[in-house]
Amino acid sequence: MTALHHTPFNPIREKHDDKIRAYMTPYFQQDWHLFAPEPVTEDSGYLVRAQVKKPDGSMETTQWADVTTPHIDKVQRQRFWPSRVERLAPGVRQRLESWHDPDLEALRREKDPAAPKKADVNDEAPPLDPPLAPGELAARDSALLYVRAVASSEARNMWGDGVRAVQVRIVVNKFPRFSQRSVRTNKGEVSYYDVAWMQPLKVSQ
Repeated sequence: MTALHHTPFNPIREKHDDKIRAYMTPYFQQDWHLFAPEPVTEDSGYLVRAQVKKPDGSMETTQWADVTTPHIDKVQRQRFWPSRVERLAPGVRQRLESWHDPDLEALRREKDPAAPKKADVNDEAPPLDPPLAPGELAARDSALLYVRAVASSEARNMWGDGVRAVQVRIVVNKFPRFSQRSVRTNKGEVSYYDVAWMQPLKVSQ
């Protein structure tokens, strides 16, 4: 399974990729950063908003709320034994953008260099060439379930049990180039994208 997982995309992986991923993740997948760390070039977080049913039966859409910063603050205050719950929020963007197969993504870029570089998890996204493999579909569904659960928990904590739908916005602040670090007016580049509205899940606290 490990050998198949690390080989370039091939007919065997196309047919059995969902089984290979199910075996390898999350326990056996290798993700090394110790010996070749990449300098930090951006900061990111996510916002949540909700559609809430009010006591009079009407629906209200809340403002976007930053739910990343409070968790990061708690982790920094608990450096020795941080709660695992506080680590969920920073992982939202990573889950949304890491489910594509890198080899298939390279083929898609080859065919269409103008294709968006970030993974699009919304159903209305344009069809891909080559199309999503079974393993990618399973990984996408898993990522969406993760994000849906985290957003549902955060929304209910802020707006109560009247939450009827949740939405997530990923915000990325790309830092100025190192050569421009001393230019005070250069604040970097902020971009974002939204995930489609989702029905909330019941998440045990």
